[in-house]
Parts: sequence; structure tokens; C-alpha cells
Amino acid sequence: MANKVLIFTKRVLPLSNTFVAAQGNNLPNFQPIYIGLRSNKSGIDLIDGQSTCVQEQYEALPVISRLMLDGMQHLMPAWKTALTNLSANLIHAHFGKGGYYCSPIAEKLNLPLITTFHGSDITQRDKFSYNKKHRKIVFQQSSKIIAVSKFIENKLLKAGCPPEKIIQHYTGIDTQYFSSVGQKSEQPTILFVGRLIEQKGCQYLIQAMKIVQAQLPEAELIIAGDGKYQEKLVTSSADFRNITFLGAQNRTQVKALMSSAWLTCLPSVKIDRGNEEGMSTVCMESQAMGTPVVGFDTGGVSEAVEHGVTGLLSPEKNIEQLAKNLLTLLKSNPLRTSFSSAGVERTNRLFNIKRQCQILESIYQELC
Repeated sequence: MANKVLIFTKRVLPLSNTFVAAQGNNLPNFQPIYIGLRSNKSGIDLIDGQSTCVQEQYEALPVISRLMLDGMQHLMPAWKTALTNLSANLIHAHFGKGGYYCSPIAEKLNLPLITTFHGSDITQRDKFSYNKKHRKIVFQQSSKIIAVSKFIENKLLKAGCPPEKIIQHYTGIDTQYFSSVGQKSEQPTILFVGRLIEQKGCQYLIQAMKIVQAQLPEAELIIAGDGKYQEKLVTSSADFRNITFLGAQNRTQVKALMSSAWLTCLPSVKIDRGNEEGMSTVCMESQAMGTPVVGFDTGGVSEAVEHGVTGLLSPEKNIEQLAKNLLTLLKSNPLRTSFSSAGVERTNRLFNIKRQCQILESIYQELC
């Protein structure tokens, strides 16, 4: 009988959590079972054919009751029975709050718990986060804590996580799926992929496009994503040429966009709440496709992009330098070609998800 791992996200499974599905689906020897408190069908095709177990009673409760249960870490009897019957070997929770939700599950099912911290779940200031008390519970109850980057590892240490529990492990991406195919667009094309929220910084890219298009009027910006800033961004770009908002795109659509784009831009920034990029899946996917990355040097981005080798990074919110870097690569085919080759090589060497999942399973095996 194959070993089983319960993979927890609060919602099963948002489109923004492609990295969770990619990791679970590429485990060579463990059967992934995706569990959570609520259903989210936007990314359900990512785990098509895999087992799921959602706490259906939770969805039927009023919001106030859900909040009370969250605070009490209450495990509903019917869901406990369903999870017990799965006969899993361990639980892998994604995000710090996921580890908090899973602490009572792990205790009641007598299973080891691994919690992966991805970004804002550890970078957010305590005033805004799920608070130090909850984080302390996660540190205590988790057998191992995975940091998706060295940047996140340092944040965990500063937050008081026992160093002997921390394992720095890159999730990786499917480098076979995200491989260079097709032709680049005839006109200079910059791609943005991400949620349209303050932290992702699309507003700075739009401002930089004014400088870019002054020198390259034919330059195009394609924005793939949605979010609460969308209306504001559409309004602010109304007078610009060649800026297209596509809305949220699935994995296949993102791959096609990355294949045809000349560059991908990641203008993420640290915001007042403390949210930062822990590691950038978009950067890894783009470079695997042979598309160089331009962005801000924030959080763990410099671990995904090697400045001057696979892409160009500039200080946060420096719109002039961002525009300069975009223009440098848009105007130089030899430099783009060099960065493209280096990006493919580096991504395959460091972020191949099949190899990374073999390493992850060795962590699982130690705890089973």
C-alpha cells in the first residue's frame, strides 16, 4: 500500500495555489490527498483525478461560527472520522495559518505535521498576522518547518522558530511542462502574471511603460491576473497604448503567454503590512520557458533570478531603473538570448520539481 500524505490548504484549490498542486502531483511514491476547510473550484483542474477531503460542514456554517471554530481550532467529528479513514502517514500544511489549522488534526490523528511557510505568513508584521501566539503553536506542533527560500528561513529564525526544525527547500516547478516552445511575438511584449493587489506592484510597471513606450512605441504590456486593484489599474492605464488586461489565466494559458513574451516583469514590493515575496513561482516558470525576467529586488526574488545572468533586478519602486532595465533587454536580442539560455539552465539545475519532490519525500520518510 502506498504511503499517503494529507496536503492541507484552507481552500481546495485556488488557481493562485498552482505550486501546491504541482508539488503534490509530482510526489513519486506518496499518494497526495488534498484536504481543506472549503472548496474553491477555480484551480480544481490542477488536481484532477486526485483524492480530496473537504470539511463540508464548515462551508454550511455562518461566518461568525466559522471564525469561532478557527479560533478554537475545533475539528468537527464527521471530518475527523473521514480523515482517520484515509489512513494517512503524515500531514503537510501549506502556509503558517494552515499549520495552525492542522495542529489539532495532527494531534487527534497522531500524525506528524510538516508546515511550509511561503511568504507573508511569516513576513507580515505581528500586528497584522494571525499573531505570535498562533505562530508559536505552529512552531511547537510541527515536526518540521519548510522554508521556500533562504529569505524565508531567515525570517523564521528571527521569529523564534527552533533552528533544528527548519529545512530550507525550494518547491520547484515542472521544468518539462514549462519548456521553451513556439515563436516569440513579432512586437516587443512584456508579460505580467499575478494577482492585481498592492504587493504585486503592477502599478509601478504601468508607470514604467510610459518611459518604455516613449522610446519603443510598439512595446506591448499584457497583464494576466485579477484582483481588487484591477479597476484602478485599468483606469490609470486608459491613456496608454498597447496595454491589455486578460484577467486570471489558467496554467495552459500562462504557458502560452510566457512562450510568446519577450520578457516577464515581476515588480513586487514590500508593503506596510510587511507582506513580501517569499519566492517567485512566476519567475521560475518564465525562465524555464527561456523568457528573461525584469523586476524589483525584493524578498526572495534574487534567489529565483540571478541578476545580470538570467534577468535584471532593481531597487523596489524605482520606476526609472525598472524602465531602463526593460528597455535594455527589449533593445538587445543578444542579451535576451544569453539570459534566456542561462535561465533555462539555472532553472533546470536548481528548481526541477521532480528532483525537489524526491528530496521532499526523503523528509517525509524520516517522519513516518
